[in-house]
Amino acid sequence: MAKTEITKTELVWPGKYNEDGTRKEVPRVRPPFQIIETINESRATREAKKDRQSSLFDIWEGKEGDTFEEGWKNKLIWGDNLLVMGSLIEKFAGKIDLIYIDPPFGTGADFTVSTLIGESSVELSKEASLVEEKAYRDTWGKGLESYIQMMSDRLQLMRELLRPGGSIYVHVGTPVSPVVRLLLDDTFGAEGFVNEISWKRSASHNDPSQFGRLHDNIYLYQNGEPRTFNKLYAPYTEEQEAKYNLVERETDRRYMLDNMAAPAHGHAKPMRFGDRILEPPRNMMWRFSQENIDRLLAEGRIVFNRAGTPKIKRYLDEMPGALLQDIWTDCIVHMATKTENYPTQKPEKLLDRTIQASSNEGDLIADFFCGSGTTLAVAERLSRRWIGCDLSRWGIHVTRKRLLGIEGCKPFEVLNLGKYERKYWQGVTFGDKKKDDQQLAIFQYIAFILKLYGAEPLAGMQHLHGKKGKAVVHVGAVDAPVTIDEINVCIEECLAVKQLELHVLGWEWEMGLANLMVEEAKRRGVKLLLLNIPREVMEPQAVDKGDIRFFEVAHLEVEIKQEKDRKARVVLKDFAFPYADLIPEDVRSKIKKWSDYIDYWAVDWNFQNDTFMNGWVAYRTRKDRTLPLTSDPHGYDKPGKYTIMVKVIDIFGNDTSQAFEVEVK
Repeated sequence: MAKTEITKTELVWPGKYNEDGTRKEVPRVRPPFQIIETINESRATREAKKDRQSSLFDIWEGKEGDTFEEGWKNKLIWGDNLLVMGSLIEKFAGKIDLIYIDPPFGTGADFTVSTLIGESSVELSKEASLVEEKAYRDTWGKGLESYIQMMSDRLQLMRELLRPGGSIYVHVGTPVSPVVRLLLDDTFGAEGFVNEISWKRSASHNDPSQFGRLHDNIYLYQNGEPRTFNKLYAPYTEEQEAKYNLVERETDRRYMLDNMAAPAHGHAKPMRFGDRILEPPRNMMWRFSQENIDRLLAEGRIVFNRAGTPKIKRYLDEMPGALLQDIWTDCIVHMATKTENYPTQKPEKLLDRTIQASSNEGDLIADFFCGSGTTLAVAERLSRRWIGCDLSRWGIHVTRKRLLGIEGCKPFEVLNLGKYERKYWQGVTFGDKKKDDQQLAIFQYIAFILKLYGAEPLAGMQHLHGKKGKAVVHVGAVDAPVTIDEINVCIEECLAVKQLELHVLGWEWEMGLANLMVEEAKRRGVKLLLLNIPREVMEPQAVDKGDIRFFEVAHLEVEIKQEKDRKARVVLKDFAFPYADLIPEDVRSKIKKWSDYIDYWAVDWNFQNDTFMNGWVAYRTRKDRTLPLTSDPHGYDKPGKYTIMVKVIDIFGNDTSQAFEVEVK
């Protein structure tokens, strides 16, 4: 008889291989991170750790420890996870113990999030911006092909980040689960497959033309050996408890009699039960060794039925529950338990189960599609270290608030790729690899931004780049904030050529610039408009669809109240919210005061031109909509001049920071 050959089936899609048949490499970019905020660590505490952590970029220099005692801080990162993981590989390759991801898996998914406004019950449904949807709807730009490529690139980077024996849980819906299973085989090998878990997400579903789709699939794969797996138990159902239908007279304990034999192939050897030697039933074997049989007999745990067959007593109070299987029906989503109206938010019980099963305290957990932060919140409660990433600015904000609500939450950082990501985008888009091309790339970048703003290029000027109507336009650099000096020279050039309206477009701004420069320009006879360059300009999908809008820079009015004993308070007096026209008129008409646009604000009492240290914070939750506009007092150890930085986050998740000088006597 001819031997049958088993061939391996491979998932192939356009773009998987180069023309020469080699596998295409995942794009690898490693821009460094910017730490924009540190939470739950005081500046004094950080100063005390300087011997161990001497700069903001120690994670890239290998100095940051692997425990909180050694200086580790958890990390919440805003950005494209492909770039984020590329940057993480330098420090964290082979270091992550467990990854859970819940990537997008529906072409018609709803990406609307709902938030409350102010102290009222006024609810705003906000569609995600195009940049936030980039990894979602536009993932399907070429149908399943582009989805496969997106997932394949990211899974390969995750494999590199996982330690040997690390586990990954990939949560997907039934429409794409078959292809994701093949992608996981392609990445981790078929031998890496551990489980396919069916999660019942809702109690019922009205699908009139088909059986209701109530479950998602969660694939568990391992990255080699040794893998962590802790057995978990679910509470007994009434039916399962009913099996413990006997009561021991002496102790009043409930128990059941269980078989001592298990299926076996071939003849199994007999065992001694006291003065009896018993053969196991046909095609069965005794479950226990002779040593354990002797011990159980001595403890009175073995009894014989009328037929003389040994049975073991199993007490209800000794059993941790029913051993968890691969069908999970007890983690159903309940809207009342959601921290925000986030469409894909998963219940904490689901993540509690995955994290406890596949990691131990102190292990490093990662979620690169972290959404509203369920994975990170559960990891925090279970004393794991964590790294989370999401493309949605609102998701990062919701996660930050959620973590702040956890009692005893350990220090964490909010990071992004900031100017490094923009510099990379400029190089890829306009080409500045050669020194001779750098100036040309800058000209092309400026022309690109001017076109998106609707302005025409302006020749013969040193600082003024374009013209829109009666206004001249200056475009800020991708890798530096617009400074006061930069605006001053633009104003001088405006006056020299008798142009009395100036629009400045920038990615970032020197602290305290907004109010100061608008008033200074007005005094000199120039109308100044400061506008943010939106992140969407880096996304071809957003540019092609014409969904680029430039909004004025928000600004704050603040009063610093000094009190005796070198104490100070911050009072918010006003907030200019530039995005009001994005709110539907019926909702806007119900907003009564400027503070309704604020969702969160925080104070760094001694800002030192580095990362924002969250010294005092207040924010709204779905349960408590109030927001104090006066901070608690802060005491200074000694007199001197200090910079107080105030950060406000609005109802869309955008942050505005402003610095204020104070002299403490």
